[in-house]
Amino acid sequence: MTTTHIMCDLETVCTRPGGVVLAAAFVRFSDEAHCTLNLSIPDQEALGLERDPETMVWWNDQEARHPGAWATATANPVPLASALPYFLQWLQWAAPDGDFLLWCHGATFDAPILGEVYRRAGIPCPWTEQFWRVQCTRTLFNLAGINPKDYAVPPPHVALNDAIGQTRAANAAMKILARAHARTPESRRQMAELAITNGEMAAQLEIKDSTLRSALVDNIVAACT
Repeated sequence: MTTTHIMCDLETVCTRPGGVVLAAAFVRFSDEAHCTLNLSIPDQEALGLERDPETMVWWNDQEARHPGAWATATANPVPLASALPYFLQWLQWAAPDGDFLLWCHGATFDAPILGEVYRRAGIPCPWTEQFWRVQCTRTLFNLAGINPKDYAVPPPHVALNDAIGQTRAANAAMKILARAHARTPESRRQMAELAITNGEMAAQLEIKDSTLRSALVDNIVAACT
């Protein structure tokens, strides 16, 4: 059984569980199949979910930098009674065997915030019932040396765009880590010897040409990563 990896990204007016979610998006790693909906703000406020004043100030600043971001996150909102079950149905479709991991850009943000919306609405949520499913992209990116900004999909602060960009960054990070895990002791020894040979060559030739020196440095880096 193969684990299905799914990215989740939210646009919110909060930074903690108990706040209002504007939009949510889910993207499957294998093919970028996705779903996204904007959520009804009045429905959430009726459940006691709140707007964070500091986050509203942040949104005002972002709207000045990226006009239309707020409109995209709030247009055509869907009632919670329809949106929350729809997300669960999509997850069941995306991972029909039920074996999935939910990735977020910070495990303390997206998953618990949306999970609290489910809890207030009285709808069971699979990643709160099975907390170990939630994974953190920040840890993944740091281990692989990936800058997620290199994979960003513009414009920013659109839940689906951010989720797709983070999915692409995560796939790149997983490939790097998979290559590292796959190396045998013999292959690592060969790479180390190659790096030493390149280093010795650079020293012996006292290379002045910047292009050739850069190529040798690239070879050393490639041998060690």
